[in-house]
Amino acid sequence: MTTIEIVERPTFQFSPTTALVRFALDCRWEDIPEDVRHASKRQLIDTIGVMIAGAQSELTEQAERMLAGVRPPGEVAVPGRRRRADQLDAAYLSGTAGHGIELDDGHRQGSVHPAVCVIPAALYAAYGRQVSGTRLLHAIVCGYEAMIAVALVSHPHLRRRGFHPTSATGVFGAAVAAGLILGLDEKGLANTIGLAASSAAGLFAFIGGGTDVKRLHAGHAAREGLQAALLAKEGIAGPPNVIEGRDGFMQAFPGLAGDQLAAFALPPQKDWELLDCYIKPYACCRHLQTALEVLIGILNNEGITESEIANVSVQTYKISAAHADTGWSEFASAQLSFPYILALGMRYRKVEVAHFDAEVLEDAGIARLCSLISVEADDGLDTLYPEFRPSRVTVTTTDGRKYTREGMESLGSRQFPVDDARLGKKFIELAGPVLGEPVMHRLLERLWKIESLEDVTEVLKALPIPS
Repeated sequence: MTTIEIVERPTFQFSPTTALVRFALDCRWEDIPEDVRHASKRQLIDTIGVMIAGAQSELTEQAERMLAGVRPPGEVAVPGRRRRADQLDAAYLSGTAGHGIELDDGHRQGSVHPAVCVIPAALYAAYGRQVSGTRLLHAIVCGYEAMIAVALVSHPHLRRRGFHPTSATGVFGAAVAAGLILGLDEKGLANTIGLAASSAAGLFAFIGGGTDVKRLHAGHAAREGLQAALLAKEGIAGPPNVIEGRDGFMQAFPGLAGDQLAAFALPPQKDWELLDCYIKPYACCRHLQTALEVLIGILNNEGITESEIANVSVQTYKISAAHADTGWSEFASAQLSFPYILALGMRYRKVEVAHFDAEVLEDAGIARLCSLISVEADDGLDTLYPEFRPSRVTVTTTDGRKYTREGMESLGSRQFPVDDARLGKKFIELAGPVLGEPVMHRLLERLWKIESLEDVTEVLKALPIPS
């Protein structure tokens, strides 16, 4: 007979679950600093553009076909798609699309992508419910802070135990955002968090293959957070103290003890984490982008052409170096592949979605460039993560010249921000080809003024491909 060992956990005097509920209900829009409010709008605009573009991916089409095979269409507009869905399917497809082209935002210290979990849940909780733009942004802010607070005390333990932090913690942000949109009280929001925790999921096994599942993880978290709020609205109870309690999230996922959990904090006891969320300028894994920028900088500054490169060696932190052996046979894995991304940097001096088309993936010249790259973890650089994402790159030329440079962080971070003009340009580049320029420009203008809207449903109706 197999004996199951029951792990005894300490009783915590402090309850992160209660803290999340109280923060969300006590936080007023008027008390949120102006820079945080503006940042929430920037993340919304960025994410909608990415969702529209990501909805054109084969993975999103496959997910939609699966849903169409088991249930009829709904009435809810889905960004970048023609077929309408119900609220839950719309959140799932939008989260999947948003995470599907590696251009969604992220939070370095928590190692998570909040937007693709929180924003779809908030948008589709708001659909058809006369929710103002201000109320939507308020829910997004609270959802971000909730998700990141859990992620911060979980990282890097969660990742090292094999879980995907975005999907594992994303259900909390999605649940809080959706619960606020639905107007749940303290009991209802606590139940929402309790219910959502049982849907926390996602393994990092995709780094070794089957990478499409990574994109599905974000859609899962968005849908499950929204569903938890809808269930709680119907009066279904969730486990109390689900974050810190026995057999709860912290025990099951990161495996934390009480002294680690004591670091859990929310505004105003700490700074707003939304301000530390980066916006991606390159369509690839963020862990690779510092090395990519350093490499491009060396090549451009020294005037080194592709044919003059003998080899490129990278030293970086361990989580980044784990991508050294990822292949590039298809779109999803290539975006996580250190060799492939640096090869694109050598050839194009940038990384765009089009660089993952079959003709580039199968290019023999790109494969040759990939063979010139070596990546290794460096203990000294690893001590700087997650405060920074450092990389040291050395380029050796065919005539024996050698150039070594370091970078601590890449473009789009709080230290090196993407301004509003460049953010708008990114939106135009992503949404324009799908929606058409007149629709896209009207949509962008309305999004920049979303605080003035009394009902965001009208904006959501403008997101699908025009009929």
